Amino acid sequence: MPVFESKSRAAASVLGWGLLYWVAAYISLMLDDPLSHVGFVWFPAGIGVAAFLVSDYRRWPWLAAAFFIAQLTADVNFDHDIPIAVALAIITLASDLITAWIVCRYAHNKDGLQIVLRWIVATFVISAIAAVLSAGWLTLFDNAPFDELVWVWWGAHASGVLYLTAVVMGLRGYQLGNTIPGAKAIVVGTAALVLMVICAWYIFDAEQLNMARGQAPWRATLIFALTGIPIVLAVVAAISCGNRMGSLALLLLGAIVIYHSSQGTGPFFLKSLRPGESLLLAQCYLVGTALLIVFLRVFTQTVKRYGAVQEQRQETAFMYRLDAVSGHMDWDGRIHEALGTDQETMGSVTQILAMAHPDDRAALASMLATGSDKSGIEQAAEFRLKSSASDWVRIRATAPVLISEPDKAILVGTWLVGQGGQS
Repeated sequence: MPVFESKSRAAASVLGWGLLYWVAAYISLMLDDPLSHVGFVWFPAGIGVAAFLVSDYRRWPWLAAAFFIAQLTADVNFDHDIPIAVALAIITLASDLITAWIVCRYAHNKDGLQIVLRWIVATFVISAIAAVLSAGWLTLFDNAPFDELVWVWWGAHASGVLYLTAVVMGLRGYQLGNTIPGAKAIVVGTAALVLMVICAWYIFDAEQLNMARGQAPWRATLIFALTGIPIVLAVVAAISCGNRMGSLALLLLGAIVIYHSSQGTGPFFLKSLRPGESLLLAQCYLVGTALLIVFLRVFTQTVKRYGAVQEQRQETAFMYRLDAVSGHMDWDGRIHEALGTDQETMGSVTQILAMAHPDDRAALASMLATGSDKSGIEQAAEFRLKSSASDWVRIRATAPVLISEPDKAILVGTWLVGQGGQS
């Protein structure tokens, strides 16, 4: 039964990705450039790369087959020539699969920044090769202008990978900021998202404005400057509520930009621009916004890891001398200040054990006992003590050494106290 359920989930996952791929292909074929009739962004490229990245290698052939069928189905819906569509589907899927393989192959033991840079470089290079092959195929069998088509194809495929892969990976929960945002953060993030949608809609719905440089140069400059507002609001949403909210903001922003740009409106359709330049500006805008979110994601994760390492490094060592008979402890240093307690409490084993976390109390009592040989690194321990606040301070203790004197037994050891507490 578990095997059947596992196979059922795998099949459902492949079918789900295939359906999403078809929807993305259908939308991409609907939203052609009004001048060149080539899609602004080839959305299936981002869906394909994201699906390969999050799936096991054993599932890749099934995903490729599902994507191939989905793309051909979309081509049939738009009455495309099947021989040409088959070749283009093979080239597109091969480029997506190779891009994902390069990222997965060289992602081991690398930090987030290196993985992102490899993803960007692989996307640009592989997309360029795919664009040359695709444009060449169309030139050979459909008499399409190679020099005009190749860069548009490359831009559409590369922007699709960079934009939608970032959206999908963010929606799957790769977290930016706090894991569980507070009420204030949710309010701020939601407000930023709503404001972003409103601002983006009015900024890119600029059909009524004549922004030709020769007539109103200041107006063109102003409208270009205003396009930065939705980006800032999307970043605020991502930082406040995490990557899912950030990816939702990015998805909504992309939908608004693509919709208005496909209608020939917005700041990227200035009358003074040459054909094709507006398409390039729209693609660069979406890709730039997506990469900004991705780099913020990587930066915050790097800062968290660095902070954790620094917290471990910022430990203060305190040596102690325990009289096994009386249970009195003498400390070399002001450990009571580090733990937020008083000197008398830290001078008594009984009171120290009372401060210990219930799960760690037995191990700490065993370490401070004198009934067994304390030599050996296996006696080293890590435990938690309650501070003056409600936090538990994590402490690492070295193996204590037993020193026998004529009239008493002395334990000598070291505690390493961190700077922060843990709940």
